Amino acid sequence: MTPGDPTVPTVPTITGPLDLHREQSALVVEHLVTHGSATRSELANATGLGRGTIAGLTARLLDAGVIRPSDDSHGDGRSTPLALSGGDRVLVTARLTLDEAVATVASLAGDESARFTEPLPPTPAAAQAQAQAQAQARGARMPTAPGGAAAATTAGPMTSLATVISRAIARVDRAGQRIADLTVLVDGAIVGSPAVVITDPRFGAEPVDVLGELRARVPAMESVEAALPMPMQLVRAAAAAASVELEALPGIGDVLYLDGDTGVSAAAVAAHRPLHGAHGLGATFGHLPIVPGGLRCRCGQQGCLATIAAPDVVLERAGLSTYAETDGRAAALEELTLRIAEAEDRARWSWLDAAHWIGRTLQVVVPTLDPAVVVVGGYWGGHIGDIQSALQANRPTVGGGAISAIPAFSRAVGGPDAAFVGARRQARERLIADPLLLVG
Repeated sequence: MTPGDPTVPTVPTITGPLDLHREQSALVVEHLVTHGSATRSELANATGLGRGTIAGLTARLLDAGVIRPSDDSHGDGRSTPLALSGGDRVLVTARLTLDEAVATVASLAGDESARFTEPLPPTPAAAQAQAQAQAQARGARMPTAPGGAAAATTAGPMTSLATVISRAIARVDRAGQRIADLTVLVDGAIVGSPAVVITDPRFGAEPVDVLGELRARVPAMESVEAALPMPMQLVRAAAAAASVELEALPGIGDVLYLDGDTGVSAAAVAAHRPLHGAHGLGATFGHLPIVPGGLRCRCGQQGCLATIAAPDVVLERAGLSTYAETDGRAAALEELTLRIAEAEDRARWSWLDAAHWIGRTLQVVVPTLDPAVVVVGGYWGGHIGDIQSALQANRPTVGGGAISAIPAFSRAVGGPDAAFVGARRQARERLIADPLLLVG
């Protein structure tokens, strides 16, 4: 795998008089985004740049229309507060969580001002999980791919996602604001150009043009897109969450992030850069065919980790699928964790079987990527010891077991909104990298 992904739009570069001072300009704009208006003296103190440098930068940014005198200005020169011209712009971020579609509206600084939710219908993965668990109970090795309710369909989840995005856009319009970035977070791999999503537990294994589907369902999106400084973004939720976790690990640049809530998700970071792979398939952890003679996966492979460790599979095997249908998947995973802690046989067996194969998968992935830390999110994070033990059960013994002790394991600290936080931060970085995007 190689850092970067040729299918993902690259950050544009500044041209013209700001180009020679791009990094310094970004420091100034970043401070104004996160802290509001500031005088030239305050900008010099905050950025560490010399007063002469700040004077030149602010003059060029004023000329370009990136910044302006603050509305509360009462003077000139260094005492005049400066503000971002595009300060009324906001970030809209949406994704499918465990039980609902969510869209948020946030400032450029990342402060959330509105959140919209819409319940999700049962997923195709849930029906397949039930079929797989029943097949395992019968001792079957390769059941026929389920049809009917288990057939991949985008209609329900996509409609819910379109609904919350429509509400978010309407909220921005009512507030008299402008959208600077619209990002859609997905759990599957993002491949091709134009980008499509594959192997997403919500949409099925086949390629889905998520942005195209949303355009067809959200009438307001045409005018929103026309005014966006940059194209709409598809971002893997695991990668966005991994960027947040990386910031909590000072001095660490190589991380493997795992999450088992909405699906079997992973993201890899090498030298502080995400590993997308040449085709966008990097870190497709859930679709490594790791179980010999295992069940047929919706992706077409046999024995994928997702067939044994996906949340719907674990819940079904633990006897909690009905609980998930009535109370929601988030509540069912909490109940699963409680039953595991109480050593309830069926729940413990279901989880330990999944943990065993998660560890087996890590035995392949860890030597390949060699991360400094494996960060475990979602409900998996509460059982990180089981995953670590499963990995270390078959590690090299050379050097007195020194290799078997690496990598370190860490429970995710970003919480359930980590992907939203990471996506907003990345959007801000794309915009600040070219301050001219905020003009107009």
